[in-house]
Amino acid sequence: MEIGRILFHLIFVVLFAVANVVFVRAVLYRLRLIFQGRPASFNEDAKKSSNLAFRARSVFENVILQKKNFREPLRGIMHAFIFYGFLVYVLHTTNQIIAGSFGWIFGLSIKEVYKFALLESLFGEQANHLYEQVLNFVSILVLIGLGFFAWRRWIQKAKGLDVHSPASAIVIGMISTLMVTTLLGNGAKTVSADYLTAGMSHGFIDGGIGFILSAVGIENSSADSFYQVMWWGHILTVFSFMLYVPTSKHAHLIFAPVNYFLATDTPKGQLSKLNLDDENAVWGSNRVEDFPWPNLLDGMSCIECGRCQVECPANRTGKVLNPKAIIVELKHALLEKMPEVDKARTGKTPEEAKEAVSALETGVINTYEGLSEEAIWGCTTCYACVEACPVGNNQVNAIIEMRRHLVLAESKMSPELQKAFTNMENNSNPWGVGAHTRADWAQGLDVKILGETEDKNIDVLYWVGCAGAFDERNKKISQDFVKIMKKANVNFGILGTEEGCSGDSARRGGNEYLYQTLAQQNVDTMNGYGIKKIVTACPHCYNTIKNEYPQFGGNFDVVHHSEFINQLANEKKIDVKVSADAASGKYTYHDSCYIGRYNNNYENPRELVKKVSGGKIEEPIDQRGKGLCCGAGGAQYWMEEHVDESNPESTRVNTKRTGQLLDTGATTIATACPFCITMITDGVKNADKIDAVKVRDIAELVAENLA
Repeated sequence: MEIGRILFHLIFVVLFAVANVVFVRAVLYRLRLIFQGRPASFNEDAKKSSNLAFRARSVFENVILQKKNFREPLRGIMHAFIFYGFLVYVLHTTNQIIAGSFGWIFGLSIKEVYKFALLESLFGEQANHLYEQVLNFVSILVLIGLGFFAWRRWIQKAKGLDVHSPASAIVIGMISTLMVTTLLGNGAKTVSADYLTAGMSHGFIDGGIGFILSAVGIENSSADSFYQVMWWGHILTVFSFMLYVPTSKHAHLIFAPVNYFLATDTPKGQLSKLNLDDENAVWGSNRVEDFPWPNLLDGMSCIECGRCQVECPANRTGKVLNPKAIIVELKHALLEKMPEVDKARTGKTPEEAKEAVSALETGVINTYEGLSEEAIWGCTTCYACVEACPVGNNQVNAIIEMRRHLVLAESKMSPELQKAFTNMENNSNPWGVGAHTRADWAQGLDVKILGETEDKNIDVLYWVGCAGAFDERNKKISQDFVKIMKKANVNFGILGTEEGCSGDSARRGGNEYLYQTLAQQNVDTMNGYGIKKIVTACPHCYNTIKNEYPQFGGNFDVVHHSEFINQLANEKKIDVKVSADAASGKYTYHDSCYIGRYNNNYENPRELVKKVSGGKIEEPIDQRGKGLCCGAGGAQYWMEEHVDESNPESTRVNTKRTGQLLDTGATTIATACPFCITMITDGVKNADKIDAVKVRDIAELVAENLA
């Protein structure tokens, strides 16, 4: 064996070992830091529901099939070129590693052992040749994908992307090098004497490259050497990639699959339940070690693509909130502050470790620019950022954790929100209207109130909600919904003064203590009456009772009124006629975040609007899963929205959303949420269109057009 050949192979083995050791150590180090965070949830039901089958499906759909990437078709296709190109390259790189590791033992050249390694030995020479032709084609597709993303970042300068990103340039450069060295190497083989002697035919791509190489002076005698250079260029790039990726934002290649595998199959609309009975429990998060580890894993999974930022209603209307910055800053805090925590805990008892860590400065709120209080309070919890994220991050959960800290640990909130909390405490509704008037809206409607009648036998409990009971505009919706149920002979009742606030605004406003008090009271009341099925017109109450009350023993069949009414119509229990305005008017529908993105109810309200409009509906530019929030969620309804007059892009969220709805040319805007109807109505008034455009809840539209 030649000394030079052995030396080169030994160099490869050393580099291979170093790259793998550094790669594994970097990944394990970051996982260690991540799991220094507190446990994911105090909700035992959530832990039990994290089954292996769900996790496997989560990885298959979102990693293998790239499901979330294809929400944006063109970007999804281009990313698929790169992702599936990597999968195809697995065998190619494996062959190269075998060649580098074992070729010197057998006295073979790199090219000889590479050719011999896997495919040819298992399936024959033709199979190996076919694979190489596929590899050439895939390499071209990967380069197209890389070119597309380079164009978006540095030429188009798409929103959400950092145009000054050396990390992106490095990775695009590395992947491009992998593709180019493979193509040139395969091209060199087509002019190799060994290749020609074997009688192998070449494909269009490698043959064309070989023709160009011949034209620039690469002949039979030098083709083997040129191939060797390309081989080393490729394998050294692979090793560099292994060294670089775990320490860069492209660590998402490693941590995003972990993120999807560790996902739970709890409802999207369910927040974690704090253990308020544990005196050692952490109420919310500010210190980096107090964040649940999934929030920290999100940081390492983030690719910084900016899709969450692009979809965020607050960011789109000029607010300081940037959901990408929320996650990226948590990653920075993890890497900068958690090593100190890890060191302080090492070798100590839990009590000693707690004391040692408490002396450290590990707070993140107002320490990192993206985690300012103004940013934290700007979120509408609409879930658009979570739905858009291709790597499974949950920005909303991290924001709620910080809100809990601000409210429960520091008593920091706006005066308006504090007033709403006080009203919920005193009168069990954020308006502060006397609780004894909760059922006044139903006077004269002959509605059964469970606490005031001997006949407590009902099929459905109508959960009215605070807006439906106290807000003058929404009382009309409650009355119309009762009209519909009576027309369909539904056996229903209400709780009257025994109904309390569902607590949605309290929980999403960070006041978990108040929320749990309200929730438990409501659950106990409904369980006391043996309630099984609930219908409500409020998406926030719907989501809370359906997805979060099970944490308190409240397991009910909860239906939103859009689904309930549509079912009555489809079962012919009510007859909905086409409106007299349908011929001359246009109808559009505004998606509520809490029945849409959170609970996948997009079609029921649309079907009702179509029944009234004669089958016609004008869709706004943002609709269904990409629908723009009205601006009221996440307790924003009770807070003053900040508008920066000096920023031309700064506006109210409801103004922007109403503009989209008005752009459809609709004369009737349909909604299915009491908060939405208020926000959209205000938007129409501000646009001076209140005389020309009607804003109606779907219950009103149906009630007005019952046959």
